[in-house]
Amino acid sequence: MTSGDFINTPLGAQKRPFDKIGRRNYIKLPRPGTNPRGVEITKEALSSLVEDGESQSILINWQRTKIDFNPYKRWVDLWEED
Repeated sequence: MTSGDFINTPLGAQKRPFDKIGRRNYIKLPRPGTNPRGVEITKEALSSLVEDGESQSILINWQRTKIDFNPYKRWVDLWEED
């Protein structure tokens, strides 16, 4: 079992570190020639967001349960029904 936080950061809490450290130190742009899924937030900016007084967090204890599931067998069974 692992635990982690779900954090809500309001717009004001996001603007303060952005204005303080600037765009170059807030957003980490992907390397050219890669296929990114978006930009990253730097460690410094993320720490500021988490520590901000307006940010709210909920502790979540993640529990992974083993699921016995074979998608291939499921589809073969469904095709045989038709």
